[in-house]
Amino acid sequence: MKKIILSLVLISPLASAAQCALDNQYVQANYQVSKQAVANTLAQTEQFTLWRTPHQVAEQGRELVEMWQQLSNQQIRPIRYFQTQQRGIEYQPTEVQVQQDWSTKYQLVSDDFIAKMTLKSEQGEGCEQLQNYQLVQGDTKIELAWLVNKKLVSSMRISKPQLTQTLTLATVRFDKAAVLQQFARWDSYQTTDYADIGDNEGDPFLAKMINLGFIEHGASGFYDASGKALGGGHSH
Repeated sequence: MKKIILSLVLISPLASAAQCALDNQYVQANYQVSKQAVANTLAQTEQFTLWRTPHQVAEQGRELVEMWQQLSNQQIRPIRYFQTQQRGIEYQPTEVQVQQDWSTKYQLVSDDFIAKMTLKSEQGEGCEQLQNYQLVQGDTKIELAWLVNKKLVSSMRISKPQLTQTLTLATVRFDKAAVLQQFARWDSYQTTDYADIGDNEGDPFLAKMINLGFIEHGASGFYDASGKALGGGHSH
């Protein structure tokens, strides 16, 4: 009996983490981004929503949606949606010039970057287990509160001498039907292949994209594997 109880104690945390990851595959996470310059007493704030299924991720801003689909060969196919026009531009993985890392898209900060940080403390357990990390790079200090079993950023602060940026998880829902409905809504938009944009100058929407200097799909996530700061759906 003692051996059985001991086994359950040893297995339970792992089982709990696995079950948490399974339960949280369909995510709607609302974030707030705040930028505070030292010379300015007023912070600039904006919001975006991270939508997630096992093989699709989207960052939804006010007008623009950046989406990534993980293909069966592990390549990443980006799509950029314009919500007002209900139009989209699709890319092939080979048309994207920046390095693609699925963990960066999926959770806003890459697994490799988290591995470079120093774990300062942790609290809670199961789905609510929170790990607090820190990293100093030159004059930049990065602090990350990480919901490890949900694979979600709870908060992230990037402090520089002249500017502090903070990413904060405001609300989160795990409603599979709602998430799938949102992805289906975007999927109903009219899309154009990136390679065909130049051949469709008669289309007012695509002509506008050309005139604005629309060239290629950007990167996303707060930080990539090398710790380089990136822009994404939350910066539009």
